[in-house]
Amino acid sequence: MTGPRKLIGWLLLVLVGVLAAGGAVLGISQAPKQATLQTAVKNTLAAANYTSDVLENSPQGTQTQHLVYQSSGRLGGYVDSATVRVYVAVIGGVEYQSNQVAPGTSTAHLTFQKQASHPAKSYDPVHEYVALAKSPKNVHQKGNTYTFSVTQQGQTASFTATVIGQYLSSLTITATGAQLSLTVSSVNTSPPVTLPAGAKVVETPTATTPTATTPTTTTPTTTTPTATTPTTPTATPS
Repeated sequence: MTGPRKLIGWLLLVLVGVLAAGGAVLGISQAPKQATLQTAVKNTLAAANYTSDVLENSPQGTQTQHLVYQSSGRLGGYVDSATVRVYVAVIGGVEYQSNQVAPGTSTAHLTFQKQASHPAKSYDPVHEYVALAKSPKNVHQKGNTYTFSVTQQGQTASFTATVIGQYLSSLTITATGAQLSLTVSSVNTSPPVTLPAGAKVVETPTATTPTATTPTTTTPTTTTPTATTPTTPTATPS
């Protein structure tokens, strides 16, 4: 017959084992899991806000973008092309575009032209490019890096995506004659989108019908980069 002391000792050992096992299970459930590519894409596109940086190399040249997107319908930042920077924003259904300045110029006294805009999401490079990863083909995974391809309208683009935690961190798209690199950061912690302090806002000039006068030779001017995301020969999801 087992004595009370031995019985208590046995019960304590069982309880210790149960608690240890429970702690192990709890530890596993609490440990952060690395999201799959599809989950990371879904989480990123559904985030309240994030910051994106885009570098595009194409036969037309090099262009970079730095933008903050807010799911409430705001997008803001700047676009660099050659030696020119243009600040852009979409706020409340209105698009704002600054005059051309040199990169690094103070934003204290910028002049913005405004006009009616498409939704901010339509200008957001993350919604344009990350969405392509919803339907990947020939997927290969190595750690938290995925390579795959997307083919649309007879064109195939190669993708390399990196997932960190629950979100997509970077995406590189390579197609014939062009490459685009996108990084996503500050997910759900990006600053609010506003126009720079001291900015002046004017209406976009209305185009006028040319008169029948004899054309004169004028000096070509530099075209202002638009707020739209640069087009690359990449495939888009069907």
